[in-house]
Amino acid sequence: MINSEKSLRPYYTDPYTVSFESETLEIFPFDEKTGVVLEKSYFYPTSGGQEHDTGTINGVNVLDVVERDDKITHVLSGAIDAGKAVCKIDWERRFENMQQHTGQHILSAVFESLFDYQTVSSRLGEDIGTIDLSRQPSDEELQAAVAAANRVVQENRDVIVHFADDASVGNFKLRKAPKVVGTIRIVEVKDLDFSPCGGTHCTHTSEVGVILTGHAEKVKSSQTRIEFACGNRAIRQYYALHKSAAEAGRLLSTVAEQLPAAVMKLKSQSQENGAKLKEMSERILGAVCEKFAQQLGKSSDVVPAFDLTTEVSSAEELRYVASSISRRVNKSFVVSRTEQNVCQMYLALFTADADSKVNQLREEFSARGGGRSGFYSLNFEVKHLADVIDKLKRDIENG
Repeated sequence: MINSEKSLRPYYTDPYTVSFESETLEIFPFDEKTGVVLEKSYFYPTSGGQEHDTGTINGVNVLDVVERDDKITHVLSGAIDAGKAVCKIDWERRFENMQQHTGQHILSAVFESLFDYQTVSSRLGEDIGTIDLSRQPSDEELQAAVAAANRVVQENRDVIVHFADDASVGNFKLRKAPKVVGTIRIVEVKDLDFSPCGGTHCTHTSEVGVILTGHAEKVKSSQTRIEFACGNRAIRQYYALHKSAAEAGRLLSTVAEQLPAAVMKLKSQSQENGAKLKEMSERILGAVCEKFAQQLGKSSDVVPAFDLTTEVSSAEELRYVASSISRRVNKSFVVSRTEQNVCQMYLALFTADADSKVNQLREEFSARGGGRSGFYSLNFEVKHLADVIDKLKRDIENG
């Protein structure tokens, strides 16, 4: 979509010109780079869900193209001199954006014409585009829509640009309402779609090449986001997926077509092994708990402390051991393990002011964590471990 101030931008009617000359109007610092405004520019700025063009101006890379105050600002990697500007747009990127944008119009229009599913929003990314549909299509509907969209591509239909003002815009059966007033740019896909749009497009649907869809997921309450890729990007996606499937098949000693069955078998084996490992781990931890519970029962220390770094491998296992010991012996104790520079501690503290003592530990040693009812979890730097235990003992002994 455009308004009257933007109606003369060259790429609206000529997306195929990628080499041109112009004059610089402004050169200024822009986010530690160089911003340039030209008298005339075919560079497309990021807008309407479409990515910006890249290329060069006087041999300096164009990193970004943005719209500021109805002017196109070219963000360059370095400085250029005022005057004549020799400009080259990266055609591969430009053409792929044209393929994606025209393909998106086709795909959205087909979903609406076949199933009355509206496109709520769309985005054309660097590699993958997305459309958000008003409802979730079934697998059969998705396949039918993709097939119909590719028939439109193969039929080499004309893609035509129209300009309409407020008086004439009603002559077009628009798939979505324009968001601006004034002169509106309308992109028509022959016998399929009229959409207000300011992006760059192919002039014939065959240039889109192919339209492929990918992952679909539910977003918000009822909308469905569908990934898609067109033309050159779709081909790259296909080969990337084919390579990944072939490599996965090689690793699993199967062919790509049998990957789902091979993965299900591997998942089943993994779950079975995981259950056995869990059972074995629980037996080992049970023995650890019994061992330290016995030591705790015999200890006369006011707060016995046990370093279980070699006995347990995670904070979850440490918590399990601490909880098990506390059920066996009604006595204050500390168990801990270290991982890199962090000490993970579980503390059973059966004193009247246990909460206050733990709060003091958190403040003095910058410890994180908490707890209640005499059972606490703390994380702090390893260098504080001895001091934490020493303070606990002194506080308990001093009442």
